[in-house]
Amino acid sequence: MTDVYCLPGTMCDERLWQWIKPLLHSSIRLHPIVLPVEETLEKMVEGVLRILPPESSHLIGFSLGGYLLTEIARVEPNRIKSAMLMSNVGNRLPDVEKAQRQQALDWVLKVGYNGLPMKKARQMLWSEHPNQDELLDTIIAMDSALGEEVLIAQLKATLERRDNFEAISMSQAKWLVLAGLADQFVTGERLKQLSELKQVDVNVVAQSGHMLPLEQPKWVANKINGFFC
Repeated sequence: MTDVYCLPGTMCDERLWQWIKPLLHSSIRLHPIVLPVEETLEKMVEGVLRILPPESSHLIGFSLGGYLLTEIARVEPNRIKSAMLMSNVGNRLPDVEKAQRQQALDWVLKVGYNGLPMKKARQMLWSEHPNQDELLDTIIAMDSALGEEVLIAQLKATLERRDNFEAISMSQAKWLVLAGLADQFVTGERLKQLSELKQVDVNVVAQSGHMLPLEQPKWVANKINGFFC
């Protein structure tokens, strides 16, 4: 049995993996991780490391969870046996995105949080996805379940990010990077840089935005089966 530990994205829970699990090989067992509620990146990473087994592990990181995976590669590279990076490339936040997140944080701290706006949720998906309504319901439900306290902590902890390309390049583990072609948060330039590393394989799928595990569960499950078996 291969145990694989899964780190979710911002305001995501175990429902992120719900359509992938039934498609996995019987030898693979996914363990969804609940991200620690901490207000610094360092404490969040420390909390994740306390949850994971003390020995090296097979890891999947989606979005924010992917960035945390690259932080683990930087501070405790021996804890990674193999790594699947989804919808994240371990880079700093672009200035525009950082400013938007800071504005969102300031707003929530001032007036409270009434849930993820539907417009924002739609921006994370491929615009022509046939199951868009179901996907939006899942995204909104995860966000609602986690709520204001978790959102504030996650935004505060992850506004300041370092570029972890070097940590990935120095890793002795094998990496598989997965991205959606319509993902506005992942650049083709960075994917190309990662693809040039000898221990990194990069795969991109059409008809998907940022929410890759929800939008393309069959494709992702096939990649998991091939990578971890």
